[in-house]
Amino acid sequence: MRNPQNTNQTLHFAPFYKAFPVQVSHGPLVTPYLERLLVVFRDCVHSHERGFAVRVDLRFGQHLSLPQDVHTNAPVQRFLASLKAILDHKDQQRYQQTGRVNAHGMRYAWAREVGRRGGMPHYHLVLFFNGDAYRGLGNYADPQAPALCNRIRQAWASALGLPVGVVGGLVSFPPGGSWHIDRNHLTCVAAFKACSYLCKVATKPFGQGISCFGTSQNHVPYKGVA
Repeated sequence: MRNPQNTNQTLHFAPFYKAFPVQVSHGPLVTPYLERLLVVFRDCVHSHERGFAVRVDLRFGQHLSLPQDVHTNAPVQRFLASLKAILDHKDQQRYQQTGRVNAHGMRYAWAREVGRRGGMPHYHLVLFFNGDAYRGLGNYADPQAPALCNRIRQAWASALGLPVGVVGGLVSFPPGGSWHIDRNHLTCVAAFKACSYLCKVATKPFGQGISCFGTSQNHVPYKGVA
């Protein structure tokens, strides 16, 4: 069936996609988005013996200054570029200190959605990392900790042009939304099902001339893992 809001896309209604369980409780999923998400999963699995994936939600403040390009995808692109630059810098520091480093290997998928109340856009993301570089988000409670969660907050603050101290509530990490994944097919199942939420049709602003979904492009050859 075609997506009535974008007839170039087909919809997926079944509870499995290429042997992976997916979420259909919120309605149908966009098939091309599922395929692109699966490619990023494969990239992560084949690039690292161990991977780490985490779900992140990014929002704009109702009572904070909004960027002029809030109704484009420039803010999420700035966020991803900023986060990569932060992680690259940390890698360079480690290498200078020790002569070796496990590079972060960041990959991502993001979905743009618009809330039913107020019409404000927000983003759902899944970020993938080399599991030998990052194994968790770190200390949520300490804003000064050298933790991945704080680097993510710092990147969103940079994207919005705001002090990091005021954007804490605009970055959220869904409960149970992190996974250690490896080349064992079973370790990807729960992660892919949870992240398939990004592919749902519901609340996506089709027809506005901007993308509702994006992924990193640094793909590696597919080696046969479903």
